[in-house]
Amino acid sequence: MSRRAAGIVLGAALLLVAAGLAWWWAGGRLRRLGGSAGSGAGAAVPAGPQTTFAVDLYFPVETGLRPERRNLTGSDTPKDRIRKIVQALLAGPGAAGLVRPLPPGVEVGAVELTPEGVAYLDLRWAEHDDPPPGGSDAEMQAVYSLVDSIALNVPEARRVVLLWNGTQRVTFSGHLDTSRPLSPDRSLIAH
Repeated sequence: MSRRAAGIVLGAALLLVAAGLAWWWAGGRLRRLGGSAGSGAGAAVPAGPQTTFAVDLYFPVETGLRPERRNLTGSDTPKDRIRKIVQALLAGPGAAGLVRPLPPGVEVGAVELTPEGVAYLDLRWAEHDDPPPGGSDAEMQAVYSLVDSIALNVPEARRVVLLWNGTQRVTFSGHLDTSRPLSPDRSLIAH
C-alpha cells in the first residue's frame, strides 16, 4: 500500500472515531438535559431515593388559577420535582371546573435550574413549531399555571424561563412577554 493510500485510510479512520466520540458525547449531554439521543423528549432518570411530596398545582379556571392539591412521587432533587410538577399539570386536573394549561401532546423536554434560582423549562409539542394560539387571558393562565406551580412549590426555583421546542420566545401567543425569567404572580390565584 502506498503512503498516500495509507494516509487516506488513516484519515478516514480518525474521522469515524471523531464522529463516534461526538455522537457519544452529544447523547450523554442530551440525557443530562432531560432528553434522549433517540427522541426529542425523554424521561430523565430520577436521582436518589423516591419520596412522596405534596404540591399545589395551579390550573386555569374562568377567572384565573385555582390550586389543586396533589401528592407526587419523585426524588428530592429540585429538577426532578419541577419535572414531576409539570408532567402532572400537563396530564390535566382531577377536579371539575379546572382545565389543563396546554393541549394534550405537549411534553416536558429539558429542565435546568441555575444556582441563581432560575428554572429553565423546555416544552415540546411534536409537529407544532408554535405554542397554541389564544387570547391574552388564556395565554396568561397557561404561562402562570406553569410558573406559579413551579416557583410556589420548589423553593430553589424563584423564577422560570419557558422554552418552546428548545427556543425562548418573546411571547407564547402574542400578549405576554416571555423573553425574560418570570416570577410567580399570586394575584391570578382565585381563592
